[in-house]
Formats: sequence, C-alpha cells, structure tokens
Amino acid sequence: MTNQVVRETPFFFLLSGENPELAVYELESILSTLNLPLQLKISPDNRVIEFKCISNLQHNISQKSSFPGIISNIMNKATLTHFCCQLLLQIDYPRHPPTSFSELILAFNSSGIQELTPGKTFSVETRRIGDPEGIFLRKNLSQELSRYIGTQILKKNPTKRVNLEYPDEKFITILSKHGFWFGQFVSHSLRKSVQQRTANRRPFFHPSSMNPLLQRTMVNLAAIKPGEWLLDPFCGTGGALLEAARMGIQSIGVEIDRKIIWGAYQNLKADEITSNSTHLIFGDANQLSFQRGSISAVVTDPPYGTASSTRGVDLQALLINFFRKIRPILSSQARVVIAMPSSINIEDQLAQILNASYRKFLQYVHRSLTRKILVFIVHE
Repeated sequence: MTNQVVRETPFFFLLSGENPELAVYELESILSTLNLPLQLKISPDNRVIEFKCISNLQHNISQKSSFPGIISNIMNKATLTHFCCQLLLQIDYPRHPPTSFSELILAFNSSGIQELTPGKTFSVETRRIGDPEGIFLRKNLSQELSRYIGTQILKKNPTKRVNLEYPDEKFITILSKHGFWFGQFVSHSLRKSVQQRTANRRPFFHPSSMNPLLQRTMVNLAAIKPGEWLLDPFCGTGGALLEAARMGIQSIGVEIDRKIIWGAYQNLKADEITSNSTHLIFGDANQLSFQRGSISAVVTDPPYGTASSTRGVDLQALLINFFRKIRPILSSQARVVIAMPSSINIEDQLAQILNASYRKFLQYVHRSLTRKILVFIVHE
C-alpha cells in the first residue's frame, strides 16, 4: 500500500508574456528547490504551466496537509508569474483552434464543475493570451465565454450564486489558440508589490541600480535551498541582497566602493525584513577567501554602463578573472546568475572556466542597452 502511486490536485500558473522563456525557467528553478516528484506540462507558447505533485501514498499523506503551503511558497517568490489556479479542466485543440463560438463551447467539458463547493458565491473571468486570430478576434468573446461557463456552473451546482464584486470563489479561464485552461483561483504572485519597490524609494539610490523585479527573478534563478549561501560579489546598493533576505536566503554581499557599500548598509538597515543572515564585506571581488565549496549560488549585476565604474579595468577581463577566482569556492551543482550587456560574448569561455552548462536570456532595457541574463550550472 505504501508504494501506491497517487496524484495530488493539479494546478496551473499563468506566466508573464514579457519574456516567456525566462518566466518558464524562473518557475522551473523555484520548483527544483522543493525536493518533490513533480510533473510539469508547458504550453507551446510558454504562457501556462500545469503543475502536479506525484508521490507514493505514504509520502502523500505526510505532505497533503502542507501542499497549500507549498503553493503559497511558490507564489511568494515568483516574479514572472501572474497567478495560480487549481486546475479543473484543460483542453488541447486536436487539430486547429475553434472557428466559431459554438465550436469553442463544444470543447468545454462540464464534468470539471459538477462537484464544486455548494452554497458559495462565485465569479467567472476569461483571459485571452497570445496573438488573436479567427474566433479570438471576436470582440466580446471573453464576456460570452464567462457567461456561458457561469450558467453551466449554476446548472450543475444550483445552491451557488453569482457575485461579481466580492465572490467567495473566483474561476478563471485562460483561452489561447493552443487550448484552454479552467480552474479555481488560488493566489496572485507578489509581482505587483515587487514592482512597487522601486530602487529610488530606498534610503540610498544609485542610477545604475537594477529594478527589484529582475533582481528577485535572478535570485530565483539561483535555485537556492534552505541552508545554502548566496554571494553577490558586486552587490552595489544591495538590491539582490534585499530580495534574497525577503525570501529567507542567507547571503553575502561584497563591494569595493566605500560610498556604495555604506549605501547598501543603509538600505539593508532600513528594511524591516532583512535579518542577521545578510552580511556585507568591503573588499575586492577578485580577492575572496571563502572556504572551498561553501557558496551554492552567485547572483550579481557587475558594473557597466555610464553610471557605473570598473575602476579602469575592462569588464570582460574583470569577469574572466573573477570566474577563475570563484571556481574553488563553488559547491557541486552551484549556479552562477549574472547580468551583462549583450555586446559582451564571453559565455562559452566562462562556462569552460567553471566546467558548467548555461542558459541565456535577452532582456531589452532601453535603446542603447540590451541585457543578457546568464545562468551557469556547475558540473560535479
């Protein structure tokens, strides 16, 4: 009986459309820290991820009560995810997208709404994602589909009532040209609150500071597990350290500029969430003396651009030398997440120094700068 395979309730996540590949990798990185047997299904456009925990019965019993907490943990980290729903119905179009509303609703299987919680008020929302074509160009399609699904819910669950303003339950349909997903809303991510924490609101601001949303994304890409240490060797005003602290991650920041590290200290001190697990070192990133294998992740945005200074050292040479210096202090399977201008093409050389594989993601910043995010995974 203890070896019987069971499946937890499936969920789905709607990801941001600004950089879908990076959004998928961020969520995959967060999920990799859970130490749970997971099954993922990613939509062709990288906008929706279905998530299911698969375990043996004994493991399932011990984890079932904490599974809502796992979802909450994910949503309190992810920045490129909009929200999470419990999956009630998912349909892949067999050959082509529906060409009419009647064809669309024929694909809707009402079995997923037969046993909803009785007596609860509810609302239904439909979101269209991807480039519209065919039926998806229809102006009022979202409202029509929401009304149809709401009617079906009432037919199957006559004790429920519609409440569009303050519903007990919210149901969301995600509609794309690849298929649709229908589920009960569980949680928004902290994306909006992170976006509001702009760097210029901190006690100390420098124009080269990266926005908190991307800093938190980079920390998530590091896939840090409890008890592991994160290093930011060019920590600047401490933005990545602040986001790491908010997620309960132990971190160390190194900064060579005395004025900047004093600013980082002021920012960390003013933040109510920052704990004693965040440490600052005034020093040179190329002169680190940490214990061998003690660092599980490096997350950093080294100096570049008109508002930053490398003290006369070529950025490419600085990074190559830095990667050579940090290799001994990295643990097995450590990740190095680094941002740099897309014009610098040294990732193959850096991967060779670390004996690592890597992923690359491009991000447009402004007309004169496209940034790339590199994630190196060190091999044993």
